[in-house]
Amino acid sequence: MSMQPAITSLPTGVHRAGRIQRVVVLAMLFVVLTTGLLGLALHRGGHASNLTDIQNLFVLENPDLIPVDSWDPMIAALNWLHEHPGDNVYEGVFFQQRIKFQYPVTSLPPLEAMQAFGVLDLFTFQRINLLFVLATAAGMAILMLELAAWLRLPGVREDRITQVLLGGFGFAATLCFYPVLKAFSLGQVQVWLNAAFVFACIALLRDRRVLCGALLGASTLMKPQMSLFLAWAVLRGDWRMAAGWAAVVVPGVAVATLLYGFAPMIDYLDVLLFIGRHGESYHVNQTVNGLVNRLLYNGNNLDWSADAFAPYHPAVHIATQLSGIAFFVFGLLWRRRERGPDRVVAFAVAGICFTAGSPVAWVHHYGILLPAFALAFLVLLEPGVKRPAGAFALLATAFFLAGNLLFWPVNALAATPLNILQSYLFFATLMLLGMVFVLAGRHDRTATLGPGRGEAEAGTAASPAASPAAFPAAAAAPAAVPHVASFSAADAAEMPASPAAAEPPLFVDLDGTLLRTDLLYESLFGLIKARPWTALLVPVWLAGGKARLKAELARRVDIDPAGLVYNQAVLERLRAEREGGRRLVLATAAHHRYADAIARHLGLFDQVLASSDEINLKSERKLEAIRAQAPSGVFDYIGNDEADYAVWSAARRGIAVDASAAVLRHAATLCPMETIATPCRPRLLSILKALRLHQWLKNLLVFVPLLAGQKLGEVGPTLQAVAAFFAFGLCASSIYVLNDLLDLPADRRHPRKRRRPFAAGDLPLDLGLSLIPGLLLASVVLSMLTLPPLFLAALATYAASSLFYNLFAKNRVIWDVMLLAGLYSLRVLGGATATAIVPSFWLLAFSMFLFLSLAMVKRYSEMDSMQKLGLEQAEGRGYLTADMPVLQSIGVSAGFLSVLVMALYINSPEVGRIYDHPQVLWIICPLLLFWIGRVWLQTHRGVMHDDPVVFAARDKWSLVIGLVCAVVLVFGRT
Repeated sequence: MSMQPAITSLPTGVHRAGRIQRVVVLAMLFVVLTTGLLGLALHRGGHASNLTDIQNLFVLENPDLIPVDSWDPMIAALNWLHEHPGDNVYEGVFFQQRIKFQYPVTSLPPLEAMQAFGVLDLFTFQRINLLFVLATAAGMAILMLELAAWLRLPGVREDRITQVLLGGFGFAATLCFYPVLKAFSLGQVQVWLNAAFVFACIALLRDRRVLCGALLGASTLMKPQMSLFLAWAVLRGDWRMAAGWAAVVVPGVAVATLLYGFAPMIDYLDVLLFIGRHGESYHVNQTVNGLVNRLLYNGNNLDWSADAFAPYHPAVHIATQLSGIAFFVFGLLWRRRERGPDRVVAFAVAGICFTAGSPVAWVHHYGILLPAFALAFLVLLEPGVKRPAGAFALLATAFFLAGNLLFWPVNALAATPLNILQSYLFFATLMLLGMVFVLAGRHDRTATLGPGRGEAEAGTAASPAASPAAFPAAAAAPAAVPHVASFSAADAAEMPASPAAAEPPLFVDLDGTLLRTDLLYESLFGLIKARPWTALLVPVWLAGGKARLKAELARRVDIDPAGLVYNQAVLERLRAEREGGRRLVLATAAHHRYADAIARHLGLFDQVLASSDEINLKSERKLEAIRAQAPSGVFDYIGNDEADYAVWSAARRGIAVDASAAVLRHAATLCPMETIATPCRPRLLSILKALRLHQWLKNLLVFVPLLAGQKLGEVGPTLQAVAAFFAFGLCASSIYVLNDLLDLPADRRHPRKRRRPFAAGDLPLDLGLSLIPGLLLASVVLSMLTLPPLFLAALATYAASSLFYNLFAKNRVIWDVMLLAGLYSLRVLGGATATAIVPSFWLLAFSMFLFLSLAMVKRYSEMDSMQKLGLEQAEGRGYLTADMPVLQSIGVSAGFLSVLVMALYINSPEVGRIYDHPQVLWIICPLLLFWIGRVWLQTHRGVMHDDPVVFAARDKWSLVIGLVCAVVLVFGRT
């Protein structure tokens, strides 16, 4: 790899720094002049402008101008709670008094503290808000410098003038940005959230992820939609950020619960549902909800109503929900695999999406656009990035639209179809999102060591002599060194000696390369399975760094190398290289305890480089360890993902194993690449298989209350039941994924379950960690938007019971089948809560006995499979094959008891009040006796699927009997 001498790059660097200074000065002039000139023009016409709000920011002599938009409703709610302790504050304030108190009660404890100190007044709020506005401006100045340093713009680190210009531009642009100014002028809590978001971006860039999460947690206590950032962090496996979020939110919720009780937390859901169904037509609402409301003339879009929302309109409701889901999904999933400071791009975009996807997002909520504007502007200045034509003009247009008050001219179109122009800030937001999306891709395609990444850095990466400087902390602390182990014939008798070879050494990655899994997640799930309570310490360990986390897991969890899933194509390649006399080194970020065991098991490697208790051997650290073992600096490397870029940049030749197209494109710019691709089914099909959609058949039980209550076919209850069906399905799929992750070793030894996507290595384990909260979140959101709050309680009980079953009861006899039967019954109760149909005693008793029988069928069939394999016990189960007669006896008895309950119900007085011809219902009893007897006979013969629901869905007799029973119920009614 060629490297230019540092002295020749100096003039180029000076030239680039000068260009950056000129562009920053022009941008500052554009912002200041457009704000000033437009403000003067509007002021002469008697209209408000940015200048009006700037004046309010620093000169507040008129008490009538004291901002009260957030604080008046919050103080009103606080006083109401003091006067009516224990009552529903949202019913009393929001719905009855029609005061728009749209905040959770977790926002009120700071006001309690201010009241205790005697400073609960609007002048104090005004001064606090002023400090937060200035803090936001100062934070943007810092963020501009941090982003410029992250992008390695020339002159940022050493040129004082460039630093002053960038910082000054960030400060000035913030104080000219209309959403920030308007939040202050209105007296909005949004000024706090703007500052928190800017400093969260700074914390993320500095790798202070706990602090970043804490700032987001503080925002969540004021604005619950910021809780989406918890899902954002979990989807990326960023447990430090999640821990920071929890460290603030959990105490905040606890304090609010002590002061006001837990009921207001549930009552607040009614407010969110109401706002989601109605929204605001007022032109300041810059969302899809506001846009569609105005297009349909659904409410007054010119005048603000302090006590009313837009009328309900189904088209508006549907558009709001669909657009919200689209924005939230994009914000959560876009660039999910980015790591480290690179995540700031996805973080800024997520903040925009979580705001724009809300039913109501006022102009002042869009202060969070500032970090994304700064990011787009600085990427355009990054050397080596190909800028789209007119990019600066498009960015300037978006900033002008988002940063200035333009409602006076466009509001003249309020009564025409052109009122779509009243959403100009929303369109500016879409323009900014599009620009960030395009520029992020252009930035990624810039070579890591190409133009603009810094010549001095390129020299460090290319020169082995410079390697000690890369890790001053490691040099200062000799104990913090990676694990290095050499193998010989004494270590492993099966390992042949490696003769001297002309080829350079081949370093082999482990997780995702040699293994089709990841040992960090394998050990994490093993700990959760074996010691659930100890797993609560994982955030504490992670706060000490990944090296400590891996060391703590390795001390507590044993992994059998023979039970792991290896990439056979890579193994064949390594065996061929070994036979050719090549030196093979296992270089992995996995803990050395696991790496050494795998090396001994395979008998292929001469040496192992792995993480120690102090060093996480990944990326640049792995490169340093490799250079120490390859003094010539010539080596080849087999890897699979973005973390291997640093090693590939110094390798003679690289081999990418099952890498994505994006990884291959970028890796090809670093060194000559070869690929190893193993055939596998499409990712989407594997995900669908992991979700076990066929198990959603169990959720048909939510329709049982409709059937029993003779309301099946009524539009309202039926649609509610359909929503409950999907909510239970999403929740159940998240539990199935968790179950697969916890049972990996056992599933790999099972004749059928070893083909499950996670056990077989078809899906990465970290994807499972993303699917679990994602599916749960989708289930909760669907429930909150479409179903009564009581259904959410039933769903939460189902999720908690399933979690208890997987962690504690799965290997305990009788407990497990009782819980399984209870999970079936919870679906029936969920359907009852969704449709507001009270289930009868008879229905609950019938379901309890029938589902206990089916749970026994499931366990009996599992024991039968183990008996055929010559095993006495299934792994992870408390039953023995010798228990099969007892299981059969309990199961058959429970099944026949369910038929007895049905017979007693048919003979009860209640049935006459529902059915006109109850005598025809007697046909159901012999049919059920036949079906239960047939199920247990098939189970005894060993031909039963280990899930009786799947059997019933495929068995023609079961389908016919179910159809006949349904016809009988309908006929009995008529």
